[in-house]
Amino acid sequence: MENATKALLISAGILIGIIILSIAVYLYGGISSYMSRTQDEIENNAIYKFNTQFLNYQTEGDEELSFQDIVTAANIAYENNFTGGLTEEDYKGDGTSNYVQVDIKGYVNPKSEEEVNALYENFERIVGDTAQMAEWLKYNYSFKYKCNTIEISPTSKRVYKIVFEKI
Repeated sequence: MENATKALLISAGILIGIIILSIAVYLYGGISSYMSRTQDEIENNAIYKFNTQFLNYQTEGDEELSFQDIVTAANIAYENNFTGGLTEEDYKGDGTSNYVQVDIKGYVNPKSEEEVNALYENFERIVGDTAQMAEWLKYNYSFKYKCNTIEISPTSKRVYKIVFEKI
């Protein structure tokens, strides 16, 4: 009788141990799943916040943007590129890098003082040079623009190119 009691106690202990291990494995799986979803949500919110900075420039109907709006968008792109240690060479044109490019179509070139209707690429690189930016503002502050294109990378889901055109 004594041996049967000990056997029952041992089997009950083993059963309780298996139940505790099962609960621990279940909780670990649930917590890791929760952490993974939370991490994905944090990343999606960061992408949304980043993209919103540029998507706010999309114009609808008769809405016009000033040259200062373009400078602000270029400044955001410049800060992104500078803090990420990105250069123009990092821009791939297909959104595979985090480099953000700001282009303008229709502007007065401060060097020649002539109006140009072609596309000026990488306007964001001028933001870091205050003297050059002052020249651009001097010749272009009175023009109105609209945002033609905002391109979002299919892989990173981030804005990588924004194009403004003179109205």
